[in-house]
Amino acid sequence: MCGRYALTQAAYEKFLESMAVGHRRSAAIQPPDRFNIAPAQPILVIRLKGSDRDQPIMPEGPLPQKEAALMRWGLVPSWAKEMSLGRPMINARSETIAVKPSFRGPFRRRKCLVPASGFYEWKRAKTPGAAPVPYYSCLPKDHNAGRAFAFAGIWEIWMGPHGEDWLETVSLITKAATPLMKKIHHRSPVIVDPEDYDLWLRPMDPPDPEVFRRMSVKTEADLRLCEVSPYVNNVRNDGPQSIEAIKGRQYDLF
Repeated sequence: MCGRYALTQAAYEKFLESMAVGHRRSAAIQPPDRFNIAPAQPILVIRLKGSDRDQPIMPEGPLPQKEAALMRWGLVPSWAKEMSLGRPMINARSETIAVKPSFRGPFRRRKCLVPASGFYEWKRAKTPGAAPVPYYSCLPKDHNAGRAFAFAGIWEIWMGPHGEDWLETVSLITKAATPLMKKIHHRSPVIVDPEDYDLWLRPMDPPDPEVFRRMSVKTEADLRLCEVSPYVNNVRNDGPQSIEAIKGRQYDLF
């Protein structure tokens, strides 16, 4: 599961630098520093321009430009009668995304990149009754500013029964834990390397779950993991102390 992450302005700027030529920066979307982004909040995504209209794309043709958009974190299926279906669908499993009714349509036509500077996961405490211990995962250099990377995401459009509401929502995709993440949890987010941005964003008909096997894992192999303060446990806390490492308490792959 991936249920919290961070995105700083510096990380977003670095992310834009890694985008393919043709990406048009949106002056209307200049995200502030966020250190504790949580489900049900608006988050920044990058999608193909025209994908909100299901614009046809030839299988081997050039892709449209990429554009930024704000969406609510927690996917609402297009066929849902109500906006709220109980627990928000903040994650989609890569193993079942092509067959689950809520996810197979977005996986086919509406994929996105979710820029981040790092993400959190919690490890179960050894002491019974103790609170889980938070860890922050990011790329090793420039920890405070945060080097950019991108989660794989899918998004959907939901409309009210009379067309009175229009909501775009998103889920992040997860997979079995990487060797590093296995130290604290059994799942990891799918991270898309820059050379695979177009591979991921391109529509697939029929959906191809094998796309995950073709994607590089260089970025996720570079991630490091450090214990951080319980300050981050409260979603109302959104200061830079969320990502401050507790000295001497970190993991790496080796």
